Amino acid sequence: MTRVAIAGATGGLGRTIMEAIVARKKHNVFALSRKQTGVFHEQPEVTVLAVNYSSPEDIAAILKINAIDTIVSCLSLHTEEDNQAQLNLIEGAAQSTTVTTFVPSDNFPFPATEYKVAAVKKLRDIPGIQYTRFLSGMFMDYYGPPQAPTRMNTMTIVIDHENHKAVVPGDGNIPVVLTHTTDVARFVAASLDLKEWPEASFIRGDKLTLNKLVAIAESIQGCKYDISYDKITDLKAGKNTELPINATRYEFLPKEVMDRISQISGLAIANGWMDLNGPLLNDRFPELKPMSVKDFFERYASN
Repeated sequence: MTRVAIAGATGGLGRTIMEAIVARKKHNVFALSRKQTGVFHEQPEVTVLAVNYSSPEDIAAILKINAIDTIVSCLSLHTEEDNQAQLNLIEGAAQSTTVTTFVPSDNFPFPATEYKVAAVKKLRDIPGIQYTRFLSGMFMDYYGPPQAPTRMNTMTIVIDHENHKAVVPGDGNIPVVLTHTTDVARFVAASLDLKEWPEASFIRGDKLTLNKLVAIAESIQGCKYDISYDKITDLKAGKNTELPINATRYEFLPKEVMDRISQISGLAIANGWMDLNGPLLNDRFPELKPMSVKDFFERYASN
């Protein structure tokens, strides 16, 4: 039985992963938090551990006292301060002598590449700790209608089902991997049973072009979408076309943040960076059937 601690467990992805691990009823689950929280008061299976992310020594002591052997980091890495918090968490894991497995934060479009590199470089230099990056492409959650359940931030990428509008980066012909966060979480939870982890663990919910994605939505909705195409040069210059539904959400996520996410994700898709290829966890866990885009749209975007 693994004693697994989730860093960033109160965030959208962290909580989704934590719930998937709890659902398996096979492991002792801990939530690392900067302070004690009542978020999990209805989940007695989860033990909250308050940690000081500025002190690797304090982190190490908490991990050792609680005999934590696995850490899954879902920390949001937007700033250098956030990056240092994860590096301190890795250092604390190394000093603890109990941690043997570590998953660094890798949820797209954040953290920035340099933060990913910094985490992997530090982990490679630590003997006795194996690590893996869970690579699942883009989160399918951001492509669904507002009523689709998710714990992720309120934002829509590429396709606006409410207003029958799509904004496609590039020409729309580059394949992209899309995986719903609930499926990512189930594969992460299942992976806790593995004895050895590869440095990269690939998860695939679906793989298709954005033109195909829009065509699926049109078929399910029974109408044509108004499609705009954002050029790569415009995205590089910080220009993107706004989806109407996002304009109603600036109170929760500022326009400049949404625009930047749209530009970063658009460039990643148009340049083929989300056309992920590698040994799939899907093949190691054939009993886990991830949701396809068609399944997702039929369930939540049909009239």
